[in-house]
Amino acid sequence: MEKNNEKYDFQKIKALISVLRQYPDGIWLRRLSRESKIPLSTTHYYIENVLSSLIDNIGARDSEGNFFGIRLIKLKPGIKHQLDSGTSLQKIIKTHNIIKNSG
Repeated sequence: MEKNNEKYDFQKIKALISVLRQYPDGIWLRRLSRESKIPLSTTHYYIENVLSSLIDNIGARDSEGNFFGIRLIKLKPGIKHQLDSGTSLQKIIKTHNIIKNSG
């Protein structure tokens, strides 16, 4: 799985999405990290750089656009609907150009 010549771990993507599906109203970043068993820095990287087109970030931002304080992360309603309707995660992330090759 690549985007801009970077490699991503599909198992990490799958774990993060799996946890996000359990919290339709959102989950805190630290809790997402803990429940997915993915280190906080890696979780943050995937949320900001890999899965940004699939999720909504809700929270306060400073003047530079950085989050501070409480920050909720949740799947976008359309993504949740696609998953609930049986669309595979792999197809969704390919559609959103997260994966360049289906390998």
